[in-house]
Amino acid sequence: MALPTTRNTITGDIDTFFDRLIGDWGFPRVELPSLGVPALDLYEQDGKYVTEMSVPGYRTNDIKVEVNGNVLTVTGKHDETTTKNDAKYHRREIRRGSFMRSVALPLEIDQNSVTANVERGILKVTASPLKPMTSKTIPVKGE
Repeated sequence: MALPTTRNTITGDIDTFFDRLIGDWGFPRVELPSLGVPALDLYEQDGKYVTEMSVPGYRTNDIKVEVNGNVLTVTGKHDETTTKNDAKYHRREIRRGSFMRSVALPLEIDQNSVTANVERGILKVTASPLKPMTSKTIPVKGE
């Protein structure tokens, strides 16, 4: 038997194995998407911090963005009443409910500079640091 050559093949084989082993017994499978923590990217661009977060299916009035010092906190809430009447679910992976995600930015943020926009399921938050990002050379003292 040849070994799988990619992670996707290995993951698929493991999923198939567990589906065959316990899938018919009715046990729910715990998978990472059910944890409900949206994926997040944080980077610097043009002297500003940019945070992008995956929020597909959320309406703009369901998302709240807060800045406290250097901590950016995003909360969101989905409608949890999504069960179909008389439906027998075999798998439920679509995340519903609420989430909260906080990330510490390298510097304190100017709260008046923060903007937030959702486009194609991605929340983009842009913020300027309170003090400009500069470097400083420190003189070395001693002998």
